[in-house]
Amino acid sequence: MNSMKKDPLKSESDSNLVEEARKTLVGAKDWLLEDVALMTAYWHDKMGYTEAWIDANWQYVLDEGHELADELDEKEDVALLWLINHANNNPVPLEECHVVGTDVEPGTYHCMSCGHDNVIDTKQALAPCEICHYGLMSTHDDQSDKTE
Repeated sequence: MNSMKKDPLKSESDSNLVEEARKTLVGAKDWLLEDVALMTAYWHDKMGYTEAWIDANWQYVLDEGHELADELDEKEDVALLWLINHANNNPVPLEECHVVGTDVEPGTYHCMSCGHDNVIDTKQALAPCEICHYGLMSTHDDQSDKTE
């Protein structure tokens, strides 16, 4: 009767692979947590300055009226947009993206799905892509497509 024996080399090789995979996953988790910590620290640092300024100048904000508050909202929106664009490494800046239904100026709107260039001749509500009917367009000028 043949008894089944484990191949010691294969078993050792399998356990080495499992250990390497475990180390890789632990490293990836640590890397992700470090990135999140850096982004959190950056965000708190930037927002800390904004909050300190508002705390120091709140009476001024109230005295000057809503125009200044609107200006602060706009600056905060720009800061958040910058953070989203850079933290996510967006291929197209969000401020150059346009959603179907928004009023747009005449120009060429590049479909973010199929890449078709949709030409708009007059100021109007943006329609879906003529080819794939996707609803997100860009006016971003892709430098990699140009040959100079």
